[in-house]
Amino acid sequence: YGHRLVPIEVGSMSDGTMKEELMTISDFFETFMIKSRNIGFWDIQTMQEKSSFIAYLALELVSGLEGISFLQGGHIEQNAWIGTGGTRTPLHFDSYDNILVQVVGVKYVRLYNADQSNKLYVINANGSTDKSFCRQGNFSAVNCEFEDTKKHPLCLKATYMDTILYPGDALFIPAGCWHYIRSLSTSFSVNSFW
Repeated sequence: YGHRLVPIEVGSMSDGTMKEELMTISDFFETFMIKSRNIGFWDIQTMQEKSSFIAYLALELVSGLEGISFLQGGHIEQNAWIGTGGTRTPLHFDSYDNILVQVVGVKYVRLYNADQSNKLYVINANGSTDKSFCRQGNFSAVNCEFEDTKKHPLCLKATYMDTILYPGDALFIPAGCWHYIRSLSTSFSVNSFW
């Protein structure tokens, strides 16, 4: 499958430099994943210094399965997330329950209950931003781990839980729960929405 052409997201969603590129799976691994693996652990300083190496591939594995008993017959969507260390998913919530399973590598996850929304500076869906990924009104303007407390002072009062996911770990993220994710190493995760 290395010859397959896939969309790769390169850069940062948070600072507006993210762009999508088409490349083969082989080129993605040669250009980004091997370099990331050679770096090892990605702390915040490494992430900033090596930002040109950050990329990920998101693949929808399954969509539309119905009737799985433990999911109470709901619609299921499964995705694979393959990326370099330093990959960050901005603070947002999803409209579906989610199980995130870490397969390879390590990820930092920060979770805020839905009742913290008034402290998280929700980016409105009314066109107040030009970031297309924010149009649903489910993204926060708070840049986790780089919070601008002068611009967003209430975020200091928001309570959160955080955890580290290692291979084999699974995390349930309820619908409406705010979450921020950063890869601490080259990473492969799978999630299921229902």
